[in-house]
Amino acid sequence: MSCGSSMYFPSQYTCFDDNFLCPILNGNIYIACGDTCYSTTQYSCSNTTLEVFPQSGPETTEACGSVQFYPSQYVCLDGDFLCPFMDGNATLRCGAACYAPSQYSCSNGELSPINPPPPSLPPCVTVDQPSQVCIPDGGCNILTCCPGLISIADKCRNPCDVVPTACSTTQFANQTAR
Repeated sequence: MSCGSSMYFPSQYTCFDDNFLCPILNGNIYIACGDTCYSTTQYSCSNTTLEVFPQSGPETTEACGSVQFYPSQYVCLDGDFLCPFMDGNATLRCGAACYAPSQYSCSNGELSPINPPPPSLPPCVTVDQPSQVCIPDGGCNILTCCPGLISIADKCRNPCDVVPTACSTTQFANQTAR
C-alpha cells in the first residue's frame, strides 16, 4: 500500500492523513500526534502535543523539543522528532515516518519495503473469474474454484451453465450442498 509517496505493509504501519506513517508494534497501534507517533498506553495527545502518563519506577523523562519521553521507549532524532524502539532497536527517521532498517529502506524521504510481500491470492475463484494468476517474474498460480464450480479453459464455471441438459436442478443442488 502507499501512504503519500511511501510504500508500506499495512500489518506493520498505519497511514494518517495519507502522508504520515505510524508503526504497529507488538499489536499496539501507534497514533499520530503532531509530527510524532505515540502509544496510547504511555501517552495522550492534546492539541498535537504529547503528554506522558506517569510511570511507576525509577525512569525519568527527557525532552525532545517540547515533548517529554521515556528514553527506554523512544529515541529523539533531529532534536524534535521521536521514533519508538522496535524489538529492542531504535527505529530511524524517513521523512515524517519512523522505520526499521531491517524491513524498509529510505530514499529521499520515501519508504520502500525491502522484501515486498507476494500478492495475496483469493481463497477461491467465483464464476467467470480467471482460474490462474500470472505474476510478472513470478510465474503463474492455478487458483481453486469455489465449491460447486469447475475450471474450464482459464475460468471457473458452473457446470450446469456449460451443459444444462446434463444437470438436473435437484442433482446439482445435492452435489454442491455436500
